[in-house]
Amino acid sequence: MPPPCTCPACGGGLLRIGEDVTESPDYVPGRFKIVRHMREAFARRACEQVVQAPAPHHAVPRGRVGPGLLAHIAVEKFDDHLPLYRQAEIYARDGVDLATSTLSGWLGATAATFEAAGRSAAPGGDRRLGRPARR
Repeated sequence: MPPPCTCPACGGGLLRIGEDVTESPDYVPGRFKIVRHMREAFARRACEQVVQAPAPHHAVPRGRVGPGLLAHIAVEKFDDHLPLYRQAEIYARDGVDLATSTLSGWLGATAATFEAAGRSAAPGGDRRLGRPARR
C-alpha cells in the first residue's frame, strides 16, 4: 500500500512517525513461513492527525495464523485422521512449537467461521448441511 501523501483532515503534508508489523505463521506445502505485514504510520503536527492503513484481516479472531496453516491443520485432522497432539509433535520436529490447545482453538475458530459463512449463504435451507429444509 503506498503511503498517503496528504492529511485526510486538513490536506497538509504528512510526516512518517513509525510502523506496525504483524507476523502471521503460515504453511505452504512442505514448509512453514512467517508472513510480515508492515503498516507505516504518518502524522500531521498542525492538526494532530495520525493516519495508518487498517490491520490485516485474520480468519481467527485475535489469532494471527495464516489461512494455509489453518487449512493444513484441518485437512490433516479430518482427511488424514491425524490427531492434534501428533500434528504438534510433527511441527515441533520442524522447529515450530505449537501447543495442542492452540491447534484446537484455531480449529474451533475455523469451524465457527465456516458455520457463520454457511448460515449467511443458505437462506431458507438447512444451514448446517446446505440442503433444503424438510417439510
